[in-house]
Amino acid sequence: MPDFKKRGLCLLLTLALLLALPITASADTVYHTMLENLPLSVDGGAAVNIRTLHNGYPNNRFVSLRDFAAALANTSRRFNVTINGTSVALTTGTDYIPVGGEGYPFPETNARTGAPYVYATEPLAPYYLELDGRQLRYLSFLGSNANSRPDCFLSLTDLAMQLDLDLTVSSAGITLNTAGHYSVDLEALREEGFFYEVHSALVGDADTGEIFAAFEPDLPVPIASTTKLMSFLVVMDAVTDGRITLSDTVTITEEAERLSQTPDGAVPLQAGEKTNVTELLCGMLLPSSNECSLALAIYTAGSEEAFVEQMNRKARALGLSDGAVFYNCHGLPVYTDNLPATKIQNRMSALDMFTLVRHILRTYPDITRITSLKSVTLETLGITASNSNPMVYNLPGAVGLKTGTTNMSGACLVSAVQAPDAQGQTHTVVAVEFGAEDSGARTTLSEELLRYGMQRLREGDVQEAEAPAMPETAEEFVQAVLKSF
Repeated sequence: MPDFKKRGLCLLLTLALLLALPITASADTVYHTMLENLPLSVDGGAAVNIRTLHNGYPNNRFVSLRDFAAALANTSRRFNVTINGTSVALTTGTDYIPVGGEGYPFPETNARTGAPYVYATEPLAPYYLELDGRQLRYLSFLGSNANSRPDCFLSLTDLAMQLDLDLTVSSAGITLNTAGHYSVDLEALREEGFFYEVHSALVGDADTGEIFAAFEPDLPVPIASTTKLMSFLVVMDAVTDGRITLSDTVTITEEAERLSQTPDGAVPLQAGEKTNVTELLCGMLLPSSNECSLALAIYTAGSEEAFVEQMNRKARALGLSDGAVFYNCHGLPVYTDNLPATKIQNRMSALDMFTLVRHILRTYPDITRITSLKSVTLETLGITASNSNPMVYNLPGAVGLKTGTTNMSGACLVSAVQAPDAQGQTHTVVAVEFGAEDSGARTTLSEELLRYGMQRLREGDVQEAEAPAMPETAEEFVQAVLKSF
C-alpha cells in the first residue's frame, strides 16, 4: 500500500476515535473500551442500570457514583454525590440530588459515526475524593453521565468497603442487601486466586502473634521502602543506648543532598543545613524520604555501610530468616561493582516483616504517633510532609506503618489498624503485602486483609475503631514524641 494511503487510513481511524469520545481529551485522559451496563437490584426490587467500566482488565469494575447513589435513594444506605470541579464528595444518610441522566446505559456505538463506543475519563487526584468529610485515597476517574454532567467512577470493591455494603456481583448483575454489611470471605477469595496478584501476604494480630491468613509467608522477596522500618529500629536502639538523642542536631551530608536530587527524592536537602533526628524520622516514615534515611544512617553509625551492618546484625538477633538481608538503609535498588553490574535489593519474607513489626510495636510503640499522621511540618527543613500510606486515609483506626515501591518489588505495604476484639479489648492488626502490580491493587488488597483481621477479632462483626487523637500542630507533635520515647 502506498505511504500516502497508509497515512490517510491512520488519519481516518484517529478521527473516528476522537469523534467517538464523550468528553474532551487531555494528556491524562484514559480511554475505556471495556464498558458494561450492569443491572443492580436492591433488596430484590426491580433492577436499575449502573454504568460500569473495566479499568484495563475484565472484571476490574469501576462504577458510576451517580448511578449508584440514584439506585440507593430512599433506602437506609442512601448517599449524596457532589462534584465540584475535581473535588468529589460523598455524604451518607443524605438523599441524592439527581442531575439527570442517572441510570442511562452506555450506547454500543457512537450515534454519529457508527464506530464502537469509546468512553474517556480523567484520573482523579488522590486528594479530591471525600466521604463524610474524610479524605480518601483510591484510584478513581472523573467522567460525565448521559446528561453531560460530571460523574465519578470508583472501584466496586472500594465503594462496598467504604459504604459497608453487602454486595454480590457477577456478569449477570449486582444485588444489594441493605440489611447486611460488608464482609470478607477470605477462603472463597483464596480459591478464586485473590493472593496470586502479589508475591506474598500475611495478616495477623501483633499483640498475640496469631496469624489469621498468609500466602507464601516464608518467601524472601524485594521489600523496597518498607526497609525503613528496620532503619527506624536501628536508630531507636541507638537512642535507647544513649549514643544519640531524638533532639540531636544533624548536619546534612553531601551524600544525602545528592540522593535528594534523584528522581526518587522526596525531601529536598542541602549539604550543610541542619535539622534534628525526630524530623528526619518523620521524613523517612511519612513521605518515605530515602535521603532522610541516609542522613540518619550516617549520623547514627558514621557511614551507611556501618549502619547496614547493624541492620543485618539486628535481623539475626531478632531471629529473622537467612533470607532477610539488607544492602542499604532505604530500599532503593543498588548495583554491584561487577561487570556487568547486578541490581540487588533488600529482601525479607512476609513472616520476617511481621516479626519485625511486632518487635517494634512492643519496644517502640510510639512509632504509630508518627505513622498514623496524615502530614507533619518539618520546621527545620521548611516543608510539610504527607503520609504515603493510603490506609491512614481510608480506614479509621489505621496507625501506619510503611509503603514501598520499586519495579522489582512491585507495590508493597505494611499496614496496621487498631480494633476491638469480642471483649472490647483493643488489638493491633498488621497486614503485610509484597508485590502488588500497582498502588491501586496494593490499597484494595491491604484493606481487605485488615478488614478480615478486624472480622476475626470481632467474630465476624465488622466494627471500625475510632482513630486515635493526634497532636494538631507540628511543634506539639515533636514535643509529644520527644517526651514519649
